[in-house]
Amino acid sequence: MFNNILIPLDLEHEEMFASAVEVATQLFGSDGGKIHALYVDQTKIHNSSFTLLSTEVVKQIRREVKKRVSEVFEQNVSEAYRGSCHTRDGVIYDEILEEAAVLKPDVILVAAGKPGLSSYLLGSNAEKVLRHAECSVFVIRDKKIW
Repeated sequence: MFNNILIPLDLEHEEMFASAVEVATQLFGSDGGKIHALYVDQTKIHNSSFTLLSTEVVKQIRREVKKRVSEVFEQNVSEAYRGSCHTRDGVIYDEILEEAAVLKPDVILVAAGKPGLSSYLLGSNAEKVLRHAECSVFVIRDKKIW
């Protein structure tokens, strides 16, 4: 069984985080374990959305995002299973892999939408994590097309 599980959190698909937490608790052995969450903020690399906003407004938005990430984590992960909850800036799959290098999880549970035509042309974050992670990676499938 697994004791240390990393789950990337996507605020656009919060329901998938809840599903992943449910799977994680089933993967723990009798000794339990810790669930770690990671949210990756891409706004600094895709800065075009914030170019017209003041620095203070951007800082406020980022504070609110971090607060929401913590709320989602606390709402879905019981206290007994809570590990760390981090926010990183950058490219999603790169940051997941870097966080995994630090945490050394037994497994990463990553959500993925139903593949569409675009997935044949561009690889998903789940696929890149799956190919490059040094630990096991389980993909939790959502029925919706992302």
